[in-house]
Amino acid sequence: MSADQPKPDPVDGEPPSDHLIARLTERQKDCLRLVAQGYTSKEIGRQIGISPATVDNHVRAALDTLRVESRAGAARLLAAAEADQPLTSQSQPLAEPPTDAAVDAVSGPARRWWQSMVPPLGGSRNSLGAEAKFFAIIRIAVLGLSSLMILTIGIAVLLWLLR
Repeated sequence: MSADQPKPDPVDGEPPSDHLIARLTERQKDCLRLVAQGYTSKEIGRQIGISPATVDNHVRAALDTLRVESRAGAARLLAAAEADQPLTSQSQPLAEPPTDAAVDAVSGPARRWWQSMVPPLGGSRNSLGAEAKFFAIIRIAVLGLSSLMILTIGIAVLLWLLR
């Protein structure tokens, strides 16, 4: 018997995992679904609005309930059980997908001219080609060097005035 398989359950008439999965809370199931998609506790916490430690507590409780030793094993059991069940209605998505309007709000006309010169705070994935990335790096380097030169000249002028 592998670590991913649940230990035998005394309930008759049901496969062991179905009875055990019925005992999971919705939050535990949410966490296990995201584990199955390869998310870390930190990423899961960000998506569903709880701390990584709380995610770990939910996953640990699910491991105990399902009687398995690994997160991946618990996620596989839940996925297998849910694949066997016909969906009568779809549950609400855990997180709203980003809309184009949210992206357009930042890049629209309200965006200041200098904001288009630097990457967004917090970073984001981009679809720039190698040439566009190269020019973006050069642009940031030139802006940084210009800022340093202005600061140096400003300090020099200030020191000259104070002598």
